[in-house]
Amino acid sequence: MTTHTFYDGTIPVLQSLLRTLTHILEKASNDPSPTKTESTFFSARLIPDMYPLPDQIRLATQFSENLVARLTNREPVKFEGSPTTFAQSYERINTVLKSLDEADKETVNGLADVLKPTQVGPEIVVDMSCAGYAHRIVLPNVYFHVTTAYGILRAEGVDIGKRDYYTGFFPQ
Repeated sequence: MTTHTFYDGTIPVLQSLLRTLTHILEKASNDPSPTKTESTFFSARLIPDMYPLPDQIRLATQFSENLVARLTNREPVKFEGSPTTFAQSYERINTVLKSLDEADKETVNGLADVLKPTQVGPEIVVDMSCAGYAHRIVLPNVYFHVTTAYGILRAEGVDIGKRDYYTGFFPQ
């Protein structure tokens, strides 16, 4: 029996979430409704004071990229702005998925308890373990932004349900 590792609780989870994000975006891009255009989806938000769909994609991918960079001892790719099209969204998601695919399990596991300076507010930096950063900051944020993207698309009438949310988690 293999032991569940820090790698197992981070890298595959992010891969699953980003595959789900891709799946629900594909469902939206293939929506047959003539009133639902790409610009309609990309300006949609759940309520006025929440970020629109492109920012949900931006944040889910940037948090994921930040973590995989931290866990592989490299600087994160800093994406410019939010995607404005489905194609840009897929490109950004695939860039992060490629980094996650390339993450070395031993390197990731070896960094779980390593303390690194971590920005936790506009002017607040604290030393936090990589595991703490993953489980207290990154994973909750990525779940939130993927779920919010799902909610936006659902509110816009895209035919998605719980099974679509779980699609990324099914064995590939």
